[in-house]
Amino acid sequence: MRARSLRCGRVRWTPVVVLAACAAVPPRARDAPTGEAPATAEAASQAPRDADRDYAIWLGGAQVGTAHEVERWSPAGVVLLRTEALRFLRGDVPVAIATAIEVTADPALVPSRVTWTERAQATRRGEAVRDAAGWTVTGGAELPLAARLPAAAIPAELAPLRVRRDGRFAGPVFLPARGFVAGTGRIEPIAPRRLIARMVFDAAPAAEATAEATAEATAEATIDLGDDAMPVRVVDGEGVIATRITAAEAAAPFAPVDLIAATAIPLVGAPGAPGAPGAQPRRLVLEGDLAVPAVPGQAAQVTADGIELALSPRLRGSLPPGPPGPDRTREILWLVARIHRRIAPDLAAHPATLHAAAAATAGDCTTFALAYTALAAERAIPTRLVTGFRIDGDRLVRHRWAVSWTGGAWIAVDAAFGAVPAGGDLVGLAVHAADDVGLVAGEAALTRVHAAAWR
Repeated sequence: MRARSLRCGRVRWTPVVVLAACAAVPPRARDAPTGEAPATAEAASQAPRDADRDYAIWLGGAQVGTAHEVERWSPAGVVLLRTEALRFLRGDVPVAIATAIEVTADPALVPSRVTWTERAQATRRGEAVRDAAGWTVTGGAELPLAARLPAAAIPAELAPLRVRRDGRFAGPVFLPARGFVAGTGRIEPIAPRRLIARMVFDAAPAAEATAEATAEATAEATIDLGDDAMPVRVVDGEGVIATRITAAEAAAPFAPVDLIAATAIPLVGAPGAPGAPGAQPRRLVLEGDLAVPAVPGQAAQVTADGIELALSPRLRGSLPPGPPGPDRTREILWLVARIHRRIAPDLAAHPATLHAAAAATAGDCTTFALAYTALAAERAIPTRLVTGFRIDGDRLVRHRWAVSWTGGAWIAVDAAFGAVPAGGDLVGLAVHAADDVGLVAGEAALTRVHAAAWR
């Protein structure tokens, strides 16, 4: 099948620092109450100077891009612009992504407008405008958006400037580059010249939430500060590192790295035969800070060596049952075949939303999973996404698939590889909704696996 050559290894890129895209400094002697802004006149009199900053972006020990930040002050306030240029390989496919986020705020650091643009194979954009009633979020034809956010929410890129002024930050925030998803952010010092940033995303509706998704719906970053009280190193929860560099270093070329190889987990030992008739499930031991969900295709138990996973498409898992009804397995098979007729494997294409994937004609494993989920939703087949790894020879590579309720059981559906039921070569780490909050939660779970071995 043509999708058999599709190796996902997907990394959903966003401005690297979740709550620390710009400057952050240690607390001043005067520690303002959390979330309270000084008077506009006072803020204007203490306005910082204009600044430019450059960063190298790293993953797996190799450079994958650069970022440039511009901070411009005037009597009207500040305009903060962050641009990222990412360049890497996915397998042997070159990928380039350019992102720009611009924030306009008054002298008291109260934002009024945020724009976001991402250019890859296609262009996506969004805008948020604030008035007394709150934020109105809209998107272009490439990314339909229609949302309202609380008036007190600020873009995450602005939070470090609040920290520079107040010593710390706590309050509602949103991420422009992640579909303007909202949550509660906190930045606080934990040691001299070191800050910790954490964002807890707003929960999905109760009918959509799972314990695993809720527990993992967070993003974190650690920020180290230099002599100028500006970040010199930022490490986020997805393993991406940003380091401060000079403008000349930012202009220097670098060789693109294969992200699939950079994010893969080596497998130690000899595997069993996958899916052979009558064969016992293959067993894999994972090391890391893990809470493995009970998705179809796997069964977990805690051992002295780590979490031991039995892998087989015959394993049903133990997700809460859906509504009883007639068996819809044949319908699910038809949906997967329909997707394969329409979507060609392409690691350079990355429709990042359910809406975009529903009409996609090319894409990676996330595109296949989202497209299948969209079709299943149209036919009222209860479906969730799963983020985890796929066994690829002697390594685990990042992968996404789905689980669907047939009317009597949950089954794994790997639309990228046409597998129904799937399993035996899949390691699920998070089960979640097909939205930005769910996708972020899934990606955070990927970094919790430190090692893997066959048992």
